[in-house]
Amino acid sequence: MLKKFERGEKEFDWLSRYKIAVGIANGLEYIHMSHNSRIIHRDLKPTNILLDNDMEAKITDFGLTITMFGAQTHRSVDHASRTWGYMAPEYNQYGCSSDKSDIYSFRVILGVLVGGKFPNNDFFMDRGCLGKWINNLMKSGNLKDAIDARLRDNHQH
Repeated sequence: MLKKFERGEKEFDWLSRYKIAVGIANGLEYIHMSHNSRIIHRDLKPTNILLDNDMEAKITDFGLTITMFGAQTHRSVDHASRTWGYMAPEYNQYGCSSDKSDIYSFRVILGVLVGGKFPNNDFFMDRGCLGKWINNLMKSGNLKDAIDARLRDNHQH
């Protein structure tokens, strides 16, 4: 379903986007906190989020996951194929993965949900990455420009 959103075939209102974000957050909390070991997804991106008929988000594709035990906080991993734009900088630079890497990916997804633009969108060719663009908007006091234009006039919360 999020793939249709990416291609512009499906539009979501604020409430739907919020519900998706909360569903992803709940899924991450479950895999990171609800076991003796922590499951690190390592490839969280919109195409790995499925939506059911009630718009409940489900995290899928656990093919690149790693498990961390006890007090282990991070783990060096091979540079397996991951999706550009959703990778945490420490993963890209040092091959180091942690639950924080998944949280970084989640932040990018939040940017997508609010802004309606995906990190690999041509829009960012001359603006840097999604995060840099949002930081620049914050510094300039124009953060409202980061909100998807289809939602700016829709004041439903």
